[in-house]
Amino acid sequence: MSARLDDLLAMRELLWTSLSDADPDKRAPLFARLESVIEQIDTLSPNEKAGDPVDEIAKRRAARGAVPAKGATRAKSK
Repeated sequence: MSARLDDLLAMRELLWTSLSDADPDKRAPLFARLESVIEQIDTLSPNEKAGDPVDEIAKRRAARGAVPAKGATRAKSK
């Protein structure tokens, strides 16, 4: 994890806890900043769902205990 991502995660926690203590008229800017921080975290965080479709199929097969067909191999890309 990058230092920037660590900082954003800490900032998210601080903003979240600050919202409950903030005066009602101060909450809107805190929510806006929290939303911005969450968007930055999403941008920097590795997306576990994105990936190679072939790898996804392999994971699903492994999870259910399926064995690949004899001679089935994945071609190496250059």
